Amino acid sequence: MGRKRTPARSGGRLTALTVAGLIGLGGFPVVASAAGPDAGKGGHHRPETVSIADPDATPETRSLFAHLRDRQGEGILFGHQQTTEFGVTFDESTQTDGIRSDVEAGVGDHPAVFGWDTGHHGHGSTPGDPTPEENFRATVRLIEAADRIGGIHTLSSHMDNFVTGGDFYDTDGNVVERILPGGDHHGEFRAYLDRVARLAHAVDDEDGDPIPMIYRPFHENSGSWFWWGAAHASPAEYVELFRYTVEYLRDTRNVHNLLYAYSPGGGFGGSDDVFMRTYPGDAYVDVLGIDSYDDSGASRQYLNGIVADLGMVARIAEERGKVSAFTEFGISGALKPNGRNPNRSWYTDVFDAITADPWASRSAYMLTWVNFGTEQFFLPYPATEAEEEHELLPDFRALHADPESVFSSDLDLRDVYDRRVRTRDHEPFLHVVTPTDGERITTPEAVVRVRISDARVKRAYYTAGDDGTRRPLRLDHRSGYWTGVWEIGEENLTNTVTTLRVHADLGGRRAPLETAGRILLGAKPPLPPGVVDDFEGHADDTALRAEYSPYGTNTISLSADPKGSGEKALRFDYDFSHQTYTGIGKRIEGDWSAYDAFSLWLKPDGSGHRLVLQLVAGGVAYEAYPSMAGTGAQVVTIPFADFRPAPWDTANADRRITGEDLRNLSQFNVFVNRAEGGATSSGSFHVDDLRAHAG
Repeated sequence: MGRKRTPARSGGRLTALTVAGLIGLGGFPVVASAAGPDAGKGGHHRPETVSIADPDATPETRSLFAHLRDRQGEGILFGHQQTTEFGVTFDESTQTDGIRSDVEAGVGDHPAVFGWDTGHHGHGSTPGDPTPEENFRATVRLIEAADRIGGIHTLSSHMDNFVTGGDFYDTDGNVVERILPGGDHHGEFRAYLDRVARLAHAVDDEDGDPIPMIYRPFHENSGSWFWWGAAHASPAEYVELFRYTVEYLRDTRNVHNLLYAYSPGGGFGGSDDVFMRTYPGDAYVDVLGIDSYDDSGASRQYLNGIVADLGMVARIAEERGKVSAFTEFGISGALKPNGRNPNRSWYTDVFDAITADPWASRSAYMLTWVNFGTEQFFLPYPATEAEEEHELLPDFRALHADPESVFSSDLDLRDVYDRRVRTRDHEPFLHVVTPTDGERITTPEAVVRVRISDARVKRAYYTAGDDGTRRPLRLDHRSGYWTGVWEIGEENLTNTVTTLRVHADLGGRRAPLETAGRILLGAKPPLPPGVVDDFEGHADDTALRAEYSPYGTNTISLSADPKGSGEKALRFDYDFSHQTYTGIGKRIEGDWSAYDAFSLWLKPDGSGHRLVLQLVAGGVAYEAYPSMAGTGAQVVTIPFADFRPAPWDTANADRRITGEDLRNLSQFNVFVNRAEGGATSSGSFHVDDLRAHAG
């Protein structure tokens, strides 16, 4: 079962991979086995016990988790996404041999962490225009070739929109609700996971054992650029989506070589409450991480923010027996050509800030994104026949030379994969799959689906509201859920809140399992055409916050004074101690093509920070910037002709809102961005009567 090789070494760093000694495997050369010094702990210490998402994980997968957990604080593994798949120093269309990479070309060593992706449709993500089967086979060969170099593997999924057929940036269609069990597109989602399972089953190490990978699905959900993001799924829906994914792969498809990573994004200001808002639970997560990109040139504000967030994640991981990581990082929009990068020591600035902090330095690994080519790359490269050496390469070489950084040649793979590790069984657990907590039901009946794991169940039932009648749930052996039909009745669909309680009696002397969720019955009265919100229909702050997704750390609440028209306005509290921007957003729909302007009542806080109104229309984020100078309340009107694409969307920089865009609405967001020289680092402002209208 054990891995019987270590990577070739020279002075502690892998200086070159010689072609001699490589053999072909399925079209890719691989590093031949090499006997190394007996320097690792792997296989020689007494068994240890860990708690992970898959108690039946393979021995190598258990060992990987124990290695990552135990090495925290002893250097950070450097990772690069699809490092041998895309690059500047090799032509991926003809030379993707599984060995070449921009990292190896630049520093003479491969990354310690290799990132991979299952791609749009689950077959993998390889260069060129392969058929699905060619794509799959190429991805398998790349992973297996990289494994023979020596490293740790992560796997992400950029799933296309299962409802519209668009890509992962297409946020239309209420996707998450419709792919959960019982949804009309659940089958397509399950088929995608079947392809993920096929890949996990197909990749083997040189001993024929499944290669362990850290699977990181539905990443960056605290933002809303993906269809699984905050504005497009409630926290409970996201939790159930993640749980379903783990349960399906682990329990239905018998995939046992995956660890599971939760990485909701970044910009939490060190707030664990915000970070944990969509946490699926300890029984479903092994690695906790953040993703964070920098557009400031490694400003002190950015560095303080990532150190606060990574420290917060490390403390949570320590408390829960998990691994913490910087799961994705880089310069926003990628590196620039020579002469256009404001900070030529960006990598070491970031690395030094992390390693200087006793908690942030416990991050097990940090992974940056893909070098797709000179048009988009996240790591510098050496000179080629067509390109000069990139100006940040000396800094990246300095990071590689730092004793705290870990690359492929630094790994003792026996300690990574050959430890003797046991797993603890999970405790009995119950969760409601449908309806999710906070869901609004508008039909006179609904199906209750409950998952009860690691327990022998004597009986299960649910009650609704003040009615104590115990309605039985019965095990559906085909789906594995305890199910029942909740007969709500048309007469009860009156825009009210009720509580759904589920109870399971277990065999033996085990305590029963119980949970409860808040369910809204009946449709919410519609807002007038063109109105985003007048804040009159929210019963309380809880109801308000359920409708808006936070980006970063902030607090919103209802305000009776000050206010615009009506009885309530929205109060927005922010703090820039550990972040450079924060905001809220909600999903919207409707046809605004008859309107030519947007207005709001605004009471600014005199801070001078930048208020951003962002309307996502036609798939493009258009922005306008009302002034935050002064403290006087007023109605502000902005013609749609004055809205512009967000500054980061350079591909649409010259685009303007059209009538067709205004017929295809998806989000409305409010951000506040920190301005240099702002009067305060924290504050509060008020908005009301957010609406489109005809001039």
